[in-house]
Amino acid sequence: MMSMDSGDELDVGLGYEDVTHGTISLKKNFLPWHKPRKQYIRNKQWNAVTASLIEHLNLRERDRSLKYLSLPGSDLLDVRSLYSVCAEKEVRLKFVGLNEVTAGDKESLMDQLISINELRGLEFVDPLSDVYEDQLERLCVNKSIAQEQIIKASTSYDVINIDLCRSILESPPKDKQSNYYDALFKLLRHQADNRTEDWLFFVTTRTNKDMVHEDAFKKFVAVLEGIFDLDQTVYDKCNELNIFSKEVLVGRRIDIERIDPVSYNNLVNAGIGKWVLSALADRPPAHKSKMLSLFGYNVFPQDDGPCDMMSFGFWCKHIPNKAVDAFGLAGSGVNLNAEDLDSAISRARVNVIESVSKVVHVDLHMSNDDVFEEMLKASCGLMRSARYDVDSYISWARKDQLKVKDWLASRNIA
Repeated sequence: MMSMDSGDELDVGLGYEDVTHGTISLKKNFLPWHKPRKQYIRNKQWNAVTASLIEHLNLRERDRSLKYLSLPGSDLLDVRSLYSVCAEKEVRLKFVGLNEVTAGDKESLMDQLISINELRGLEFVDPLSDVYEDQLERLCVNKSIAQEQIIKASTSYDVINIDLCRSILESPPKDKQSNYYDALFKLLRHQADNRTEDWLFFVTTRTNKDMVHEDAFKKFVAVLEGIFDLDQTVYDKCNELNIFSKEVLVGRRIDIERIDPVSYNNLVNAGIGKWVLSALADRPPAHKSKMLSLFGYNVFPQDDGPCDMMSFGFWCKHIPNKAVDAFGLAGSGVNLNAEDLDSAISRARVNVIESVSKVVHVDLHMSNDDVFEEMLKASCGLMRSARYDVDSYISWARKDQLKVKDWLASRNIA
């Protein structure tokens, strides 16, 4: 049985040496998402939870593919990593992706085409898998490639992984331009409207203050204060877990003039969790979203700053509608023993606060040399399969790790 994320199967027999329409050379242009800490998130969050979903849905027994939607980039590293999970479970992976390649960037386009071809040739990949050249934000644009191929072409997905370099919160609310709010809301409602099986939603986003629009932040404040007025349990949990500093949360109100970096980050994280829940649960057909362990790390380390790149995960579940015959002929009703929606929403809100209170600090975990070496080895397998110079990669990754450890030591948290 192959180990998760070893990259072994991807290293052999991919056939890219035989491509005749271009010269293949090992790449040395390493990017932030190539760091081993990203592999930590792939392994510990995305892959681990997806493995549980595969078992929960009995995909192997049902001979059904795992339907996976992501923003995979030209190298499809997330897909390569997830493939190891599917191969171990003997479940086919049908991946669908969006990745806009800049006009004239022939190298990236070549990389993407080769990567798709490599993966389609693997035993447990559905040959109909594909990546389409468009932006996520264009999901709401009629007749766009994104809308036609992602929304109209599929009833639903088992796993959605929106891994961004920027922030979903940069635009003003109700912006008339294409934006992440509209795209993600459409995607979440598409799932809720078309699915009864459990499914997963991952989203990675920057949460630092200069990448969160002020009006979006104020929306989160207003919504949370409204929840505090209606749901005592949520308010009590915020106080119990010290989500906000004492001078910030006073009398069920949030003083944004006195908000500190940790309270700010916690509020944004809680706001995102509650927005996802609201998008899924506030209208029928309703789904509840259980917020899973929240992972974070620092893109720009600051002396007093919390993690500024957060990776959210949600296990989403359909809540059947209770129904009685208003006409008065049928006496038994339908789904009368189903979970009460209001109670489910309250529990999910508390779960968001609990997740926000115990962020998995990836940089801190990776400061352990054994953990770093484990993730570096797994990451090397992916990078090799995507035609990168592994020796150069190892040198680059180790230099970056020294910088991170020095920064952690300067904060006395290493």
